[in-house]
Amino acid sequence: MRVAVLGMGNMGRSLAGRALGAGHHVTVWNRTPGRAAELVAHGATESESAAAAATGADVVLMILADDAAVLDTALGAGGVLASLGPDTVLANVSTVSPDTIRRLAETGPADRVLDAPVLGSPQNVANGHCRFLVGGPESTIVAIDPLWTDLGAGYTHCGPIGTAAVMKLVSNLLLITGVASLAEAIATARRHGIQDELLTRVFADSPVVSPASAIRLDSLLDGRHPGWFTPAQAGKDLRLAVGLAEESGVGVRLGPAAEQLLSTVIEAGGEWPDFTAVIEALG
Repeated sequence: MRVAVLGMGNMGRSLAGRALGAGHHVTVWNRTPGRAAELVAHGATESESAAAAATGADVVLMILADDAAVLDTALGAGGVLASLGPDTVLANVSTVSPDTIRRLAETGPADRVLDAPVLGSPQNVANGHCRFLVGGPESTIVAIDPLWTDLGAGYTHCGPIGTAAVMKLVSNLLLITGVASLAEAIATARRHGIQDELLTRVFADSPVVSPASAIRLDSLLDGRHPGWFTPAQAGKDLRLAVGLAEESGVGVRLGPAAEQLLSTVIEAGGEWPDFTAVIEALG
């Protein structure tokens, strides 16, 4: 297939690398040029504009920072939607609100827009272990097989357009609040003299710690907080998830509390690579 990948962040580069490795013809684009040198060296073509990258593609994968970037790239001047061929599928892999992806679907070619956020880290993508949550017509999803298994471990069809965006946001709500809770436990234990070695032995395989939180245990304990999902990115996803809850009348409490902790970290100005820096807000 001819695959265009729009957005050369960590996830975008990993997706493009997987597509190249599977033998697809890959064109890449990023707002800031120069982030795709390694991909170009392995056979990808770098385009000067998103619209040019999408022209002639069978599938366009958008993996951008937020709703504003997705809407501008798709609907702005020289936007991608205007460049799609009649059979091109636009799959938005970015984590955005359901309203944003529904707007794309309403504006784009009928039944050719999917929301397809991914569960997994850039390393999971690179290893082929990620899974896609996909919303949209099943006939369109099936039409671009075997791309889902070329890029990851397949997909879960969530339902109509927008449902995958909901599932990704509530998944991230679980992830972020779980890590924030683990951060509180660690901070409390440390204040009572518990050493990190014991915390690691107990929490690394404890049934009370979710697998997703346990993966970030080392980053929570490490003062540098290595990782890839920044406090700003996590805060953005929490705001979207909490907004979904509140607009439907759910009286959420944990999400806003975790969001406040992340805001404290962000306002402190530390350039932490991962949202496990939430522990820094606990004193």
